[in-house]
Amino acid sequence: MTDTHATFPNKFEACYLVAALIAVEFVVAIALRETSLLDYMDRQGASGFITVVGNGLLFVFLMAYKQLNYRSLFHPTANSVTGTLGSVFLPTLMIVPGLVLFTGILNIFVYSLLPMSADQEAMFADMLEASAIPIFFGCVAAPLLEEMLFRGVMLRSFLAQYSRKQAILWSSLIFGLAHLNAYQFVTAFVLGLVLGWLYERTHSLWPSIILHAAFNAFVTLNAGAIAAQLGISIVLSLAAAFVCAVSGGLLLFHILEPAVARERTSDRNRQE
Repeated sequence: MTDTHATFPNKFEACYLVAALIAVEFVVAIALRETSLLDYMDRQGASGFITVVGNGLLFVFLMAYKQLNYRSLFHPTANSVTGTLGSVFLPTLMIVPGLVLFTGILNIFVYSLLPMSADQEAMFADMLEASAIPIFFGCVAAPLLEEMLFRGVMLRSFLAQYSRKQAILWSSLIFGLAHLNAYQFVTAFVLGLVLGWLYERTHSLWPSIILHAAFNAFVTLNAGAIAAQLGISIVLSLAAAFVCAVSGGLLLFHILEPAVARERTSDRNRQE
C-alpha cells in the first residue's frame, strides 16, 4: 500500500484532526460512563484507556483514507529497522537527561507566570505516579500513539508540502497545543522539535518512539530523587546530564547529517 493522500493533512487540517480526536475521546468517555466500565478504573487508568480507544478509532479512518499499512507508517525507508536503531539508539538515550533538564528550567518560568491550582497539581501528581498503570500509559501507550499521529501522519505530510524547518515547527506547535494546557505546552513543543528532527533525518518512527518513551520514563520515575538516594549531588547529576546531552547530540549529528547530505546530493544529480 502507498500513501494515496500524501499531502493530507496540511497544517490547518491537522488542527481539525486534533479537534476530532478530542471529540472522539469525549464520546468514548460518555459511552464508557454509561456502561459503568469506568467505575472499575482510577482516574489515570480511565484517562489512558479513553486515549487508547480514541486514537484507535481515529487511526482506523486515517489508515484507510491514506491507504497506508503499518510498515509504511512506522518505517517508510529502505534501511532496515535494526540498522537504523543500531546507529542512533545510544546517542538518542544520551540526550534524554539534558532534554528533561532544559524543559524543566523552561517550565519554572511557566509555573511562576501561571501558578497551578490545587486540582491541576493533583492531576499532574497522578500523571507522575510511579505505578503500573501510569507508567504503561505514559511510557508505552502515549509515546507510541502520539508518534504515530504527530510524526507518522502529520509531519510525514508536512514534509511533502513545506520546507523541512516549517514542517518540523508546525508539527511541534500542534503537538504542544494538543496537550491543552500551558504547563505541558512548552515541554511538548521543545520535545516535538527534537522528535521531528529525528524523524526527518532517519525516516523512521522507531527512534522517535524510543526518545519519547525514554523522556516520559525519565520524568515519571523521578530521576532526581533516584540520584539523591544514590548519594549523587545535584551539581554532579546536572553536570552529567549536560555532558550526556552534548555528547549524544554531537553523535547524532555526526551519524545523521552526512547521510542527509548524501541524499540531497543524489537528489540534485537525478534532477540534473
